Parts: sequence; C-alpha cells; structure tokens
Amino acid sequence: MSNVLSMNPPPARHERVLCLHSSASTGRQWQPIAAALSAHHDVVAPDLLGYGDARRWLTGAPVSLDDEAQALAPLLQRGPVHLLGHSYGGAVALQIALRWPERVRSLTLYEPVRFALLFRRPATQAAAEAILGVGRRVGMEVLSGSLANAAGRFVDYWSGDGAWQRIPAHQRAKLAERMRKVQAEFEALFADRVPAAAYQALTMPVHLIGGSRSPLPARQVLDVLATLLPHATRTTLMGLGHMGPVDDAQRVLAALGPLAGASHLPRAA
Repeated sequence: MSNVLSMNPPPARHERVLCLHSSASTGRQWQPIAAALSAHHDVVAPDLLGYGDARRWLTGAPVSLDDEAQALAPLLQRGPVHLLGHSYGGAVALQIALRWPERVRSLTLYEPVRFALLFRRPATQAAAEAILGVGRRVGMEVLSGSLANAAGRFVDYWSGDGAWQRIPAHQRAKLAERMRKVQAEFEALFADRVPAAAYQALTMPVHLIGGSRSPLPARQVLDVLATLLPHATRTTLMGLGHMGPVDDAQRVLAALGPLAGASHLPRAA
C-alpha cells in the first residue's frame, strides 16, 4: 500500500484510489479500508487542508471547495483516479470531478455533504434549515472561543447524543482544536454555487452510499444527487449512521463493490 499520508506517493503499480476523509479527521481514518484495498490498488489517503501533515491553511481564514480540490491536484497528475470520499471528503471528491472530470475514473461517496443542493428545492428546505442551524451554532461557539462546546455539538449531531462524552479526554482535546477548520468547512459548503446542470454533466460511474440512521440532511443530499448524476447507483446500509466508514469499516468495505473486489479487512482490524 502506498503511504496513506503522503502527497507524493511512489509510481503507481495499479489503478489509484484517492481516499478523502471527513471533517475533524485525517487520512488515518481510512487505514483499515485502505489496507484491504491496497491488494489491488495504489491507495493514497491524504490529509485535507488544515489537518495532520497538510496544514497549509491559515487558521481562521476562509476556505472553499475549490481550494481543497486545488491542494490535491498534484495527486491527479499520473492518470485518472478512483475517488472514495466520506462526508466533507465526499464533497471535495465531487468538486474534483466537477473541475477535472477527465481525471476521475469513478466516484464512491459515503454521504457527501453538498448541503447547498438542499436550499434549491422546496421539498428539502426543512433539512437545509436544520443543517444551517447546526453549522451556525458551531460557528458561533468557535468564534466565542468555546471550542470544546463546538466539538461536542458537532460530534453529537453526527454520531448521536452522548457520543462526545464517550470519547477519551485526549481525543476530545484534538477534536476541539480542529473546530476552527470545521467552521470554515461549513461556510464553504453553504457558499457552494454549483448548478444542478454541472452534476448532470458528470459521466463517470458514481456509487452513493449512506446509513439508514444518518441525520436527514445527509440522507436528502444523497436523494438529490441520485436524481442528478446520470450514472449513479445507491446503497443504504441499515443500522449505520453518518460515521459508518469509521464505526463499521467492514460493512462499508463490503458495500464498495467493484472498487473493493474481493478485499476484506485484516483480522486485527
């Protein structure tokens, strides 16, 4: 397997899979799945701007989905890639496909959070207002310096009430420090202006995956994308939530279909 945190992996031996992580995480979230996929692919799981080894983001500065895509452009220079994205990483994967469709073989997206799609449709207005409220409350707590409160609200929204308190204290501290970037990501998602026609022009295969227990905004983004993307298939994993790739990597790997082939997680994972 290629170094999953490297921005300059060795020359490709197989088709490359680029794995993009969720908000408040790093490329390390993909290690169990990346280890399984590496039997048949060169797998790269970089850190997005502001995380881990890719801290090329000025704390507190605005960020855009185009900024995120541009930062990953060097990984697209050696031929088309398969993109595997989760949550905010899925939103970035879509931005890469929209900007450089010729560089993308396929998209596999676990609940990509392109929330702006919800604001344009009467049927999804309630979900749009709900996620806007979450993002604004997280943002206000970040701006007031209440990073732990912001992180607690963020984690409990996506993983269920009480999830924050179940996280070990040292991990809570790390998550709290990442909330400044999370706030910038919410603003990037709310500022998204990509028209529906741009999604309809994407011709690569797209696999949309979600959990049955995920918050409504995430599920409704999948609903909208399924109607817009011309070659999309949809999989719902019963009993899983938005953090499915972390909470149950084995089930998510099994749902990847042709991308995973006969891959399975190592027993230790």
